[in-house]
Amino acid sequence: MLMQEPSTYWRRNHLRVGSFPINTIRPRQIVFCSLFLFSLLCSIGAFAQSKLTGKVIDAQGLALPGVSILVKGTTTGTVTSADGGYTLNLSKGTETLVFSYIGYLSQEIAVAGRSSLNVTLESDDKMLNEVVVVGYGEQKKETVTGAVATVKGTDLVKSPAMNLSNSIAGRMPGVIATNKSGEPGADGATIRIRGSNTLGNNDALIVIDGVPARAGGIDRLNPADIESMSVLKDASAAIYGSRAANGVILVTTKRGKSGKPEVSYSFNQGFSQPTVVPKMASAAEYAQLNNEINLYNLPAQYWKDANAAFNATGSYTRPDNGSIAKAAFTPDDIKKFNDGSDPWGHPNTDWFGAALKTWSPQVRHTLQLVGGSENIKYLTSVNYQNQDAYYKNAATGYKQYDFRLNLDAKVSKYINIVTGVVGRQENRFYPTVDAGSIFRMLARGIRTSLLSGPMAYPLLISRMASSPYLLRLVLPVMTKILGIMCKAMPA
Repeated sequence: MLMQEPSTYWRRNHLRVGSFPINTIRPRQIVFCSLFLFSLLCSIGAFAQSKLTGKVIDAQGLALPGVSILVKGTTTGTVTSADGGYTLNLSKGTETLVFSYIGYLSQEIAVAGRSSLNVTLESDDKMLNEVVVVGYGEQKKETVTGAVATVKGTDLVKSPAMNLSNSIAGRMPGVIATNKSGEPGADGATIRIRGSNTLGNNDALIVIDGVPARAGGIDRLNPADIESMSVLKDASAAIYGSRAANGVILVTTKRGKSGKPEVSYSFNQGFSQPTVVPKMASAAEYAQLNNEINLYNLPAQYWKDANAAFNATGSYTRPDNGSIAKAAFTPDDIKKFNDGSDPWGHPNTDWFGAALKTWSPQVRHTLQLVGGSENIKYLTSVNYQNQDAYYKNAATGYKQYDFRLNLDAKVSKYINIVTGVVGRQENRFYPTVDAGSIFRMLARGIRTSLLSGPMAYPLLISRMASSPYLLRLVLPVMTKILGIMCKAMPA
């Protein structure tokens, strides 16, 4: 026993003093150092950004300010300054930059580790050679000196709006289109060119295929039939005289072309909804507001105590004369409005939700036939569109049927005949009450009123009792109906 003690003590001491530092402390140091080095490398990589500078000029060596420079595939970028210079921080230095500018061809250039990159942009001659319709004919865009804005028909077709006046909003500079109604058949936008110019009529002059002030304007034109649309401002519209004081909108429809007949069909299905639906007070909030109104029948010094009493018991006894003031709704009523435990006796009717749909469908079908020869060219088009209202089971709606025939004939060397035939049928469906009255009554609808159920009839009687005129009007009819029902009942 005495000989084994030192041996045992030495082994235990060896484990505490020798093994512990070697097997435990050193691995911890290694892990800590590794994590520190890893985080340091990450930090260095995060801050290791390369700085790229350069200048953008045109073919004549002139600086181009406002050139857009983007890293391809990202939203990182910058624009050139007034002298055409730019500075851009890159994370890798191997990115590809996209240089774009209006009227010039876009370029994609790889940085390839460079710190300086100068770029020369070439002008887009194709864009400058585009034909622009002006008041007295056609011009190339490069020769137009007046204030003219143009949009192509292919861009208008992309808009899902059923009314063409709503499709030009935001597509041409200086043109403002505002819409104050979304009702089918009455959703035309008010168009202003460079704002309002007079105290009277500020409407722009509409010219369609050379015919000014054509009935119907541009509201119901089929965008698939339009080749281009130009807006003339200021002196560019002077050829039309005083009628062009508010600007001119020129619409050119598509024409036929030589070649084999081509048939095209397009289908557009869209859905619309009100931009904003008012958020009305709930039934509990309405009841609470009614109780607050009753407080104002008391002297001001009792309002605070009366409000606490209304919330606690539903009544308040005045300390001066002992009269009792009752709340319009008791605390139990407000509780049931909140939790919905009594939907018939304490309803919380959302009148907008009951009357309006979440989405309203609209559809357009267009069929076109284009063709002709060297002497005769034709384009014929038929279109159908149907627009539903926002109401559930609505009586409001709009349907349109239209066709177009554009015929160009070369009779002789000196005689050309250009013919355009247009027809349109518009069917508008409206209820007996206008949209303004419908939305006004929805906004005034009482949330504590029952929409449907066994209590709806007594509530109707109470509404009629509050209006003698309505009572005299409806009561005889209801009396006859009850009489017929009683006679029909078996004895």
